Amino acid sequence: MGLFSGIKNAGGYIINLRVDKWIDYSQIKTTSSRILRIGAAIFRPDQADRSETFEQALERLNLTEAELNERKSEFLRLMIIYALVATSIFAYSVWIVLEYKNIMGFFMGFCITLYALSHAFRYHFWIFQIKHRKLGCSIREWFVDQR
Repeated sequence: MGLFSGIKNAGGYIINLRVDKWIDYSQIKTTSSRILRIGAAIFRPDQADRSETFEQALERLNLTEAELNERKSEFLRLMIIYALVATSIFAYSVWIVLEYKNIMGFFMGFCITLYALSHAFRYHFWIFQIKHRKLGCSIREWFVDQR
């Protein structure tokens, strides 16, 4: 073992010349694949495990027409509450921009407004399915409804 080979070995411990070790390539690869898997699971809608009609679902869940109408009115109340919450949060966000010139506060309020509106949409969509007595309605059917 010569002098230079000993220096080379010692220098390899002090200065690592492999770039993949600097940035921990394996950890980045694992994390990015995990993020992609989670993203795919979030944005891929769940498929129904059974296909049944509205009436079959009523029988399976032991729901009567009175209970169904009660649920429909409950969903209507929740939809109105979420729509009012969304409206008030949006108004507050606009006030923040006008009063304090705080655009980040507006964006935060706008995001919360969208979240409340998504809940209002969900309850309205459930009311739509109950009204049409059909499970698995599409967004297009909801959007072009003329009733």
